[in-house]
Amino acid sequence: MLRRRTLHLLLLTLTGLIILLGGCSRSAEDVKETTVPSTNVENVVLLSPKAPSLIPALLAEKKGSPDMKLKVETWDTIEQLLARIQNGNVPFVAAPLNLGANIAAKGLPLQLLHVNTWGSMYLISTSPDAHRLADLTNETVYIPGQSGPPDIVTRFLLRKEGLDGKIKLAYSTVPEMMQQLAAGTIKYAVLPEPMISGLRVKLDGRLYEVIDFQKAWRAQFGEDLPQTGIFVNREWAKTHTKEVAQFQIMYRDALNETVLRPEESLKLSAEAFGLPQAVLSAAMTKISLVYKDARDAKPEVERYFQILLQDAPESIGGRLPDAGFYYGL
Repeated sequence: MLRRRTLHLLLLTLTGLIILLGGCSRSAEDVKETTVPSTNVENVVLLSPKAPSLIPALLAEKKGSPDMKLKVETWDTIEQLLARIQNGNVPFVAAPLNLGANIAAKGLPLQLLHVNTWGSMYLISTSPDAHRLADLTNETVYIPGQSGPPDIVTRFLLRKEGLDGKIKLAYSTVPEMMQQLAAGTIKYAVLPEPMISGLRVKLDGRLYEVIDFQKAWRAQFGEDLPQTGIFVNREWAKTHTKEVAQFQIMYRDALNETVLRPEESLKLSAEAFGLPQAVLSAAMTKISLVYKDARDAKPEVERYFQILLQDAPESIGGRLPDAGFYYGL
């Protein structure tokens, strides 16, 4: 069982995952396009949140390539991310898809290279008696951030099941929600992995899955729920096509190895996440890492964006991205 100190580390080091779950329009209002100067291709930077996309990134960094050395750095807030993009020294950025679309809509030259994380978000409960949304009638579900993807997708599922208005939604921060779940002051929440696995250990297994958003999305649309991808600076990519192709290969191979043989990736990631390797290993069974090029993922990404656009257009910059948003089109 994790001690109190371990939970504290969990809350601190995974703060960056809040960005994966929230809206982003307020922090991306006044950005302008920046042209990126030539970067030393022997040491290109990938900027990633502390989220599942970081796991294969760290393996790609370690393995490297004869033609290109990858340096992985992390970001925790939108402000940090925007500052680095505007400085023009970051060719590659891992981010939630809606955040990338929002930033691109505001004028920064981001293009989606590929999608790597699908689903990996759950409605969970400290009660074993809830097995479906209808079981939560007249209950309150806590969501990290209003008008972000978890809020919008949850509302979408409630409408589809005729439960709109029958289940109350409340909003809080991820650390506060985790503390309240651990203390027993709230029962239901929407959270991503790997933090769910960490909290489950803290609660001696007394944390139960009510809705797997990936499964619910598949049941509705017959396709996976895209969440996070890697973007390239469009101006940099124009003069570094070989490096972009090399990066794609490096990351794809690292992702596939992470899925098939996760031990090395998890050992590298444990320190970055501030979590025991065993917790990350448990979380991997609930994290869907699948590499799909932007061209191939475009239909699924657009389906997801259309749902976001209906309920919170500001979450993707007020409009669907055009074809230029997808690298290779």
